[in-house]
Amino acid sequence: MTKTIAIIGAGGQMGKWLSDHFVKKGFEVTGFDIENSIPTNIKKAESLISAILNVEYVLLSTPTKKTPEIIRLIAKEMKRDSFLIDITSQKSKTAVALGKIPAKVTPVCI
Repeated sequence: MTKTIAIIGAGGQMGKWLSDHFVKKGFEVTGFDIENSIPTNIKKAESLISAILNVEYVLLSTPTKKTPEIIRLIAKEMKRDSFLIDITSQKSKTAVALGKIPAKVTPVCI
């Protein structure tokens, strides 16, 4: 069974690296980015919500200032038993946002 992951911010430098990494590991990768173009080796989502609806993992590769708001927007829409992975360097506001997500989603901070 193929594992599925959405990378929010897939067009940024880190997002592109993560996309390549997960493709090489055999994941079905969906990307979304409002500022940059998505790598051609992954599926492009038309919206933030459509990117995260049916995937097991959602990885946020977004600017630190935007991450808490993105968490608030997507957490309720994520599927049960999925994982929300945050890689931001500044955790104070992000940790508060992750503390408020539904119990159906497991937060992972890196």
